[in-house]
Amino acid sequence: MKSIYIVLTATGTLFSRCIGLYTKARYNHVSLCLDSKIHEFYSFGRKIRWFPLYGGFVIEHTDSGMFKAFGNTMCAIYRLDIEDYKFRSLEQDVAGFIKNRRMYGYNLLGLFGVMMNRPLKRRNKFFCTQFVATMLADNGIYDFGKDLSLVTPQDFYGIPDLMPVYEGKLSELGRVMPLGTITANI
Repeated sequence: MKSIYIVLTATGTLFSRCIGLYTKARYNHVSLCLDSKIHEFYSFGRKIRWFPLYGGFVIEHTDSGMFKAFGNTMCAIYRLDIEDYKFRSLEQDVAGFIKNRRMYGYNLLGLFGVMMNRPLKRRNKFFCTQFVATMLADNGIYDFGKDLSLVTPQDFYGIPDLMPVYEGKLSELGRVMPLGTITANI
């Protein structure tokens, strides 16, 4: 068995707060993490800090980029244990996104689809929950039971065997749980 991590965050940006007004949820961004150091995440989001409309596939780090710029980012991190072969398949899929990241864009229209409960899928375009849900579904890890372009951060709480690891300020993660010791503290 291997562990993956679902990382839910709230940066407090204007865009994040606008989404929160609609969802009424504490966390409105979801990322996927494949390493127990909980340092590098994969998701879809803004590529330029000050311009939320230009987005795509992003590799996020706890100590740089948006998370560093917004030091009060709150997070909830959950661990999910999966079979080795599913982990390898997931790694390959993520590697494909990394290799071809320039061809992917942000599915901003898809967010309006969620609001209207109407799937708005666009070729090579995702928003954060759609991407993470697609990775889990395509690799046989979890079936959300609905169109993946309608998955919200709250839907991730329904994944069986999801284990809480940490909740608090993302900037304090390394202090509370020194990097490399996350699995030892569960």
